Amino acid sequence: MPMRTIALGFCLALTGGNAVAENWTSDYTSHDYGKCRKAKPDDQGVSVHRCAGKAGIPVIWTAGDDSSSVDFSTRPIAETISDKASFFEAGRTIEWRGPKGGRPQAAILRYATGRNVGKLDGSRLVVYRLGPDGVSCVIGSVDGRSRDANAAARRLADEKAAGFRCGQDGRVEE
Repeated sequence: MPMRTIALGFCLALTGGNAVAENWTSDYTSHDYGKCRKAKPDDQGVSVHRCAGKAGIPVIWTAGDDSSSVDFSTRPIAETISDKASFFEAGRTIEWRGPKGGRPQAAILRYATGRNVGKLDGSRLVVYRLGPDGVSCVIGSVDGRSRDANAAARRLADEKAAGFRCGQDGRVEE
């Protein structure tokens, strides 16, 4: 094994793997989901809309009577957003995270949350993995009311997204 490879591995071990993420940047899009292309409702009458996201990554908004959620990519894994609340309302602004000049590898979306319909008094920043193969999933979430919530969500995206294995790795709930 060449000495350069060993040195790089040692540096990554010391920095916790953040050497790559140091060059990550954010870009933002805002969506009026109801104006995006409407897909066929599911068998329970839930409304589904497809919006154009960054780098051609689809944003799929699903809205029922009491909640809404967003999935990304062409092959999102069906899963709950977070165990911390029962009802969710997806925010309009998406933060896309990835290497400067490259395809986003993570998305961060703020949700209004609550335990009761009509009383969404909480907030969670949900971090998604955006795989190059079209698979996407939730990496984890951060309490959106904490003072450093945005920084914590970016840190989670930067540290976990590139190597996160959807369907195999455990979520991080902060």
